Amino acid sequence: MDRLRGAAWAALPLLLPLLAAGPAWASPSTSSLTYGGVVAVRPGDTLTVDARSGEAAYGDTLHSSAFLATGRLRMMDPLLTATVTVACDVRPGTFPVVRRGAGDVGPDEHPFRWARVRVRPVGEDARRACRDKVKQLPAPKMEERWAPDSTWPQSEWDVRTFRAGSHVTVTDNDDEGADGDIRLTSRAFADRPVLRGARAVLTATATLKCAAAPGLYVVYRHDAGQSGPDRPWARLRVTPASSGKSCSTGQAAAGSTRTSRTAVVAWTAGGAFLAAAAGTALFRRARLRRLRQAEAKVPGE
Repeated sequence: MDRLRGAAWAALPLLLPLLAAGPAWASPSTSSLTYGGVVAVRPGDTLTVDARSGEAAYGDTLHSSAFLATGRLRMMDPLLTATVTVACDVRPGTFPVVRRGAGDVGPDEHPFRWARVRVRPVGEDARRACRDKVKQLPAPKMEERWAPDSTWPQSEWDVRTFRAGSHVTVTDNDDEGADGDIRLTSRAFADRPVLRGARAVLTATATLKCAAAPGLYVVYRHDAGQSGPDRPWARLRVTPASSGKSCSTGQAAAGSTRTSRTAVVAWTAGGAFLAAAAGTALFRRARLRRLRQAEAKVPGE
């Protein structure tokens, strides 16, 4: 027993670094970082930053020398959220997390101490595993969730869901004075609505195609006088039209327009044909009358 106890004490110094480092194959954990908080992390850990109303603004960015990249706050009603990853090569210590406003143009403009992260020590095996894991991290999700009672769209990634064949109100809060200058297009639209409004808010009504397949669609904007390609402006998700209800918007209206145009062309062509036929008949009748008159004047008859 004494020999076993001595061997265990002798091996303890060798085990401590491994215990501190944790298993090299352990996947990064996910923790939540809130305003004014301090969270203990390891290299490769993923942090979800959650901000309530009044703590930050949409589009604010979060910076720290412990992070692999800057995090940007997006709307996930009722919170603003961002996802950041602890860098694999960061050394042990406590690091501040700074929030900067969405409109800040310089690194030192209006910085605000948001929170702190305390990085734990890890071994080199854990750092190598961290680098492999970071390479396989998925791309950040871009879709945002805004309050359902707010106008659409609030941002380029404010994805709302609408049924095929429905009428959608589009609202623009950022282009005051552009009445009639902005046209919207999308593969989901049956028309090309134009944003109009005499004040700061511009609106338009778009009709979704009845045959629009379910999925995510991009809405592009075309500004009057622009020379480059149309740019993505909003996104929406389309679901199938209501079951049991006929859908006659979009394609049906276009088909009705085509039918009317065809009917007009047909009537026009038919009228021209009848007029030509009538003219020919009158010409032949007049010619026959002149011949009969000439025969009646021949002497000896």
